[in-house]
Amino acid sequence: MAYAETSRIKQNKKSKTASTTDRLEKPLNNLTLEARDSSQEGKSLIQREKSPVAGNRYSRYTAGSSTKPKTSAAQKSPNLNLKSGRSPQRHATDQQLKPQKAVVPKSKGMLAPKGYTMRPIIPASKPELLPVARAMHGDDFAPRVKKLFDPEREAAIDAIQSGVYIGWRCPEFHHDCIRVCKSSKCFCGHLLSDHASYTGKSVMVPCGVTRCECKAFAFIPSRPEEAGEFWLQRRPGYDPSTWRAKCKCKHTHEEHQPTGLHRCRVRGCGCSKFFSNFLCCACDRHWEEHETSFETTSMRKDAGLPYGEAYLPFHEFPELRDVVLTGREDDDSQYQALTSGPYAIPDNSPTDLALRLRGANNTQDTPFKW
Repeated sequence: MAYAETSRIKQNKKSKTASTTDRLEKPLNNLTLEARDSSQEGKSLIQREKSPVAGNRYSRYTAGSSTKPKTSAAQKSPNLNLKSGRSPQRHATDQQLKPQKAVVPKSKGMLAPKGYTMRPIIPASKPELLPVARAMHGDDFAPRVKKLFDPEREAAIDAIQSGVYIGWRCPEFHHDCIRVCKSSKCFCGHLLSDHASYTGKSVMVPCGVTRCECKAFAFIPSRPEEAGEFWLQRRPGYDPSTWRAKCKCKHTHEEHQPTGLHRCRVRGCGCSKFFSNFLCCACDRHWEEHETSFETTSMRKDAGLPYGEAYLPFHEFPELRDVVLTGREDDDSQYQALTSGPYAIPDNSPTDLALRLRGANNTQDTPFKW
């Protein structure tokens, strides 16, 4: 009796297991793969193929009586990129979301970040020079300009009236960096007026000071402004007369020999040539790259260099030119006296009157005084 009871229970368990297995296998035989758009489900094609669950309500596999042909991703989306698996529109959107750190070259060798609008930097035009200078210096603008260009104004007037132009420039230049006057200093430490007489065709003008070894006048800056050191004037108690142009060996030009390669004469200094530790205020080049030239009006005309009225400082800027001549922007009386009337500046060659003008005994005969 007990044995029959036990066998019946075992048979019932087997039948329940078999019936459960049949119920699970029948619907699984009719399951088919349904192709849906990935955009509706919010999942990619790779995620659909790797789904670990099937047969429940969250599965993308549904039962159906008829099987549908399996379509590939390329057939569903003709614009799909087969290499990346993304459409061009989606690929462009991903690129826009990435931080733009790339730098692309622009025209004329300029660089700008990708996606930015670049505006070229345009230098200030000539009419803007004077307003900017006025704004920087205020009421002191005209007096400072006149004081700064007093030596060059004197050199221009002397050159125009005598026909002897003395300039300091690099050999390849078509303009003078600095106009040299009689009060300009030579490398030997003496002024041009201390040297021998000269003409427009002079090559070597030796120094006339006793025991000076200088055999040829060679201009050297005697003011810090001529070497671009403008800030020295702002120091309290600064004496500009003590300034001297120096070599890279830290010794002044007066401590070097005035001839040859200008070797340093200080004991223990191994400097064999003068190398300037300053630059020209006009061209930012060293002193040893410049030359001092003596020329006539015809020589400058043939060489294409400015002469006559065009040799005045700031000749192309009338307002600045008047400031240099008179110290005022609205006063052109000195310029008119130089360019018109009996004392006019000669264009090609100086007249006898122009030659006698600076050396006239009666200074009242001259319409202007310097």
